[in-house]
Amino acid sequence: MPQVSVVTSVYNGEEYLEECVDSILNQTFQNFEYIILNNGSTDGTARILQRYTDPRLRIIHQENLGISRSLNKGINLSNSSLIARLDADDYSSPQRLEKQIAFMEKHTNVVLCGSRRKELLGSKILPSTVPFIEKDEDIRKTVSCFNPLAHSTIMFRKKYFIEAGGYNDQFKYAQDYNLWLSMLTLGKAHNLKEELSVMRISQSSTSNQNSKKQKLEELQIRWKAFRKFGGNPGKAMFYSLRSLARLIFPSKTHLNR
Repeated sequence: MPQVSVVTSVYNGEEYLEECVDSILNQTFQNFEYIILNNGSTDGTARILQRYTDPRLRIIHQENLGISRSLNKGINLSNSSLIARLDADDYSSPQRLEKQIAFMEKHTNVVLCGSRRKELLGSKILPSTVPFIEKDEDIRKTVSCFNPLAHSTIMFRKKYFIEAGGYNDQFKYAQDYNLWLSMLTLGKAHNLKEELSVMRISQSSTSNQNSKKQKLEELQIRWKAFRKFGGNPGKAMFYSLRSLARLIFPSKTHLNR
C-alpha cells in the first residue's frame, strides 16, 4: 500500500502539466500513488497524460465536476492515510514528500503540514509574497488575516480531511482556506522551513477577475476564522481593508495576490 497519495485535479493544463507530473515522479521518496483527475479538459491534457506508463499513476478522465468535487473524489479514491496536494500549474522539489512524511510521522498531532514556497512569474522565480508562518500557535493567530497554508505545499491526514467534511463547493476559489479552518479544530498545523514547492502566478485578465471573487471569499473566511480562533483585531482589520482596497483598485502586479 502506498504511504502517501498525491492528488491533482487538472482542467486545460497542457502548458505546465508535464513539469508538474514529472516533479512527483522524480521524488526521492518513491512509495506513493499519484491520482490525476482530468476534469473535463478540452485542450491537450488527455494526450499528455496518455504518454505516462508509470504504474503509480492513476489517471481518471471525467466531466468537469468543479475543483472541490473533483478533489473530494480523488481523495476519497486514495489508498493512503496521507494526502499531498499539488495544482497542475505548480511543481514540487525532489525532497518534498520525503521531508513532509518524516515530519508527519514524528509529529502525530499535526494534521496539516505545509512549507515555504517560491513563486514563479513568467520565467522569473521570486520569493513568496505571503509572510512565512511556521508554528501552529502563530498560524492560528494569523489565519484571520491571510491564508498561511499554501495549497500546493500541503500534506494532510485523510482521516481528518473526511472528518472536516472535505472541500466545500460553496467556495470556488478559496476552498482550501475554508478547509484549513475546519481541520485546525481537529489538530495542529505546521509549515516546514524548506522551500518545497514552486507556485505559478498568473497575470491574465481572467485571473484578475477571478482574483476579485477569490478576495470576496477570503473576506468571508477571515471573518469566520476571527470568530473561531480570535487573533489580532488590528491586523485582521488591516488585511481586510487591504483586500477591499484591492477589489476597488485592482493592480496587475503579482504583489496583489
